[in-house]
Amino acid sequence: MIPRRIRLLLLAALACASAALLAPATSGAYVVGVADQSPTLFANPYFQQLAPKRTRYITPYDSIFKQRATVDAWMSAAHAAGLEVVVAFNLPASMRCPNIGRAKGCKPVSTASYRQAFLAFRKRYPWVRIYQPWNEDNSLTQPTAAYPATVVSYYKIVKANCPGCTVLGADIQDLPNMASYELQVLRAFRAAHVATPKVWGLHNYTDTNRFLPDKTSSMRRAARVFPGKIWLTETAGLYRFQPQNARQSFRPDLARQKRAMQAIFSQANHYRSKIDRVYLYQWFAPLASNRWDSAILDAHGLPRPVFNVLVQNRSLFR
Repeated sequence: MIPRRIRLLLLAALACASAALLAPATSGAYVVGVADQSPTLFANPYFQQLAPKRTRYITPYDSIFKQRATVDAWMSAAHAAGLEVVVAFNLPASMRCPNIGRAKGCKPVSTASYRQAFLAFRKRYPWVRIYQPWNEDNSLTQPTAAYPATVVSYYKIVKANCPGCTVLGADIQDLPNMASYELQVLRAFRAAHVATPKVWGLHNYTDTNRFLPDKTSSMRRAARVFPGKIWLTETAGLYRFQPQNARQSFRPDLARQKRAMQAIFSQANHYRSKIDRVYLYQWFAPLASNRWDSAILDAHGLPRPVFNVLVQNRSLFR
């Protein structure tokens, strides 16, 4: 007969093994944040149900001068809710891209203007400790697309004027120019004799919404090219998307959106040694006229089926 103490030890071991089997495979691997441009995000009851501790905000690089009230409203709400914020700077509201043929009006802002705006932003929100010097560097909707060296210039300004801050080296969208742009950015860092950044940003919408196999995924490419860690700084399951050429690429589909969100967590789990963070975008449904809709809530403010995927992975919103 097995002694009582041995039986208790065996039962404890079995309980631990069962807990390990029941826990999500991604448990402890990375953390998940939620982003939306509306300051009402943090008071939303469904957002509070998940209780994320991290969020991300995209704002024109010069918004501190031209849209201060808007930025103040969002930043104040995030700060009051106790969330850690990643700030990603974007092109000014007055600039029009794409940068086709280096079109007039779609060129990178000067380093002097960028430095002036960043110093003012940093002074007003000193509690922000994570920055992306520019959003979606390789997108044709950004002035940095044809000027990868400017990515390094802006990085240097943020790094020099934000001691102890986490500064991402580049923010790459999974577009056809991704492979060449990544190499150009890395070469620009080396040419500038700047230490290679430890963290990079990636938007993997194509991977997960078109359900690409791993061998052709942007994540696999980024993991091979970029040293250090990768943050999925913007990702989501698309409910609806109409590209600028007016061809309906993604018709409204709740089931596909849910499946795409599941694919995000699957990919992050697969690359958990490389991925530290995942930021989901967006929370509230936009106007019906908007080309893009990756919202977790519908137009009535109620959760779509995709919300259940987030609930199932609630432990990652720690």
